[in-house]
Amino acid sequence: MTGNSQNTELKQTFEGLRVLVAEDDPMAAKLAQGALRLLGVRDMVVAKDGLEALKHLKDTDGEFQLVVSDWNMPRMNGLEFLRAVRKLYPHMRFVMLTAKATQEFVMAARDHGVDAYVVKPFSPNQLRQKVEALFRY
Repeated sequence: MTGNSQNTELKQTFEGLRVLVAEDDPMAAKLAQGALRLLGVRDMVVAKDGLEALKHLKDTDGEFQLVVSDWNMPRMNGLEFLRAVRKLYPHMRFVMLTAKATQEFVMAARDHGVDAYVVKPFSPNQLRQKVEALFRY
């Protein structure tokens, strides 16, 4: 019984989560959305790059609990977007998606306050594990 109640609590926690996904690759965006839906997330907004995502954040006065962003995007990349988010909403949880998990990437992302990162290609389970860890109280 205990395991079932924990799963129910977890799903209820994520059901109310509002997530902003910034991803220029439509397939990667769909994968991220699918992984988030498996967690119970129903309220998602998808932006094609960091600039569009930043506009969504400002237009809603930061009414998101989680940002999932690609690193490599046109107009405003993920690192630039992360910097902007940290200036406006320092406590917003932020997961970076990247195809290159080099030491340079990890250091730059950490230096700018990323909460977690997921290496592409990723499975829904990998993203789920990162999000669950961020919202574990």
